[in-house]
Amino acid sequence: MHTESSSAGIGAADPLLAQAGAWIGRLRGAGEEILLYPVSRLQRQFRLGYSRSCALAQALAQRGEWTIGFTENGTLYARLARPAQELPA
Repeated sequence: MHTESSSAGIGAADPLLAQAGAWIGRLRGAGEEILLYPVSRLQRQFRLGYSRSCALAQALAQRGEWTIGFTENGTLYARLARPAQELPA
């Protein structure tokens, strides 16, 4: 697990981004498509603070791992992207 660092930014070379991508891959493998409260899930999974979890969630969205949205009642969710080999041709 990764512990909180002083920098909230997540760079492309940050090993935490690769770890989170692998975690999302495991969620996909378990059949997950929608993840409620993705920032909280990142905080718990990787033992991060709120700012770093938000930055990681944004970096994962920019990388195409998931898209972030809100349900009708305002709950934050992430829709996990399907791997490229599963996309229709």
